[in-house]
Amino acid sequence: MPLNGALSPADFEAGLALGWLTDDEAAKVSRYRSVSARNNGLQVRLGLRAVLSRHSELKPNEWRFNYGAKGKPALTPDLLAKTGLHFNLSHSGEWLMIGIVMGGHALKADHYADADLCFGVDIERERSSTDIVPILNHYFTQAETDTLLQLPSSLQRQRFFDLWAVKESYIKARGLGLALSLKSFSVDFGLITQGNVNVQLADKSHQTIELQQDVKLHFTEDEDIATTMAWQTVLGRLDQQYRFAITFGLTNQVNEQHSLRIEPIDNSLNIYQLSLADLLV
Repeated sequence: MPLNGALSPADFEAGLALGWLTDDEAAKVSRYRSVSARNNGLQVRLGLRAVLSRHSELKPNEWRFNYGAKGKPALTPDLLAKTGLHFNLSHSGEWLMIGIVMGGHALKADHYADADLCFGVDIERERSSTDIVPILNHYFTQAETDTLLQLPSSLQRQRFFDLWAVKESYIKARGLGLALSLKSFSVDFGLITQGNVNVQLADKSHQTIELQQDVKLHFTEDEDIATTMAWQTVLGRLDQQYRFAITFGLTNQVNEQHSLRIEPIDNSLNIYQLSLADLLV
């Protein structure tokens, strides 16, 4: 979803007047000092509720959320049991990304528990002003840094933000924030294979965006997470400036219990590009 930081005061008030947000959410949005942050905060919350309602019979004002120790949002246990939906969201610059996993019902189960399923998304805007070298040395593994610096200088910044998006999607899937060291795992793009995924636009037309497949995560400090869960990650690009990453993990216990054959993410990935106005219709 595109974000409009220049939302007019009338549109902002109209969004609040929908009555979708809880009193706490509305108060938090209104406390932002920056007008653009206030506008985007409202659109993020309205957009999330509208998208969730596209996948459920619940109305946008009926959604309620819990927050993990590091702030990761999730549906309250009763709504998770009722809908089977898991979600994650990310925003950067002019874009909001909302990811939805419809889990459990296909297996005739109530839902995947939060402990069984990890899901994170991240969208990143490439910024020319970011000094990437100090960040490389502080947050990336030696292998990641060495591989990046072997690239032509013109590609190093692109790879930096690709790495950052994938790493963010993983730590968001875990719900631990930066309490989880970015050096505790490494990203291996290997021999990247390209694939295309279909994007349905609001006007019912279609376009394709490129996905980079075979992105691998290697766990350098937490072997348990590598042996107890099956992980998949994909990286995509909206354009030259914006890229996004999706990371999905499911416990091996659930895989074995339901005899699942885990399909590659890109085989079951549906992407829709919508504006908030589209969702309000």
